[in-house]
Amino acid sequence: CGRRPRGGAAGRAYDRPVPAERLPCPPPPPDRAPAAAPLADALARLLAGRAAAPSPVPGRRAAVLIVLYDRAGEAHLLLTKRTDTVPSHPGQVSLPGGVAEAGDAGLRDTALRETHEEVGIPPEALRVVGELDEVPTIASGFVIRPFVALLGAPLVPIPSDAEVARVLEVPVAALLRADAGLPERPTITTLRYPLLGEDVWGATARILRIFSRVARCALAGAR
Repeated sequence: CGRRPRGGAAGRAYDRPVPAERLPCPPPPPDRAPAAAPLADALARLLAGRAAAPSPVPGRRAAVLIVLYDRAGEAHLLLTKRTDTVPSHPGQVSLPGGVAEAGDAGLRDTALRETHEEVGIPPEALRVVGELDEVPTIASGFVIRPFVALLGAPLVPIPSDAEVARVLEVPVAALLRADAGLPERPTITTLRYPLLGEDVWGATARILRIFSRVARCALAGAR
């Protein structure tokens, strides 16, 4: 999510450093991530003792879900590339999720409902293990609360034709290696993840940055 930088004063704002994460510099990532369930358990233990930080700015409430699952015994997470016809952030890579609706019991339910609508994963197949710091979008005025969940069954995505152009199954180990290669304090323009041929930037990249640091700390504590 977010808008690409442009020239002038507004464009220069994108060169400001991304606010420092509240965790210290995490240890190097492992060569291979564990299976999804041990990773989710390690994350649950870490996140249980860490309150998620609210957004420093107000905005329209939204939630996304980081879905962990196994492929060939290795933890993966799910990203989607949005179609060019959706009203918000067309063509961008994002996490499953969306805007809170009046019928949602809370942001956790928003993330689960939107994930079901976008990629066909039913809420009862997911175990939410924690939540991450809120992330505001730069231009569209949203405040996003990310949740992390474990999928207790093989992933069989059923993407929404109206919303999802491509489903990306990203190995967690590949994400953590990419994260370890970023500057310690990247700017909004330099915080980018090249994943499966896509350029992941904006709010999605900022959420993945938070997740990567938490995951690297969680895995170090589980060794």
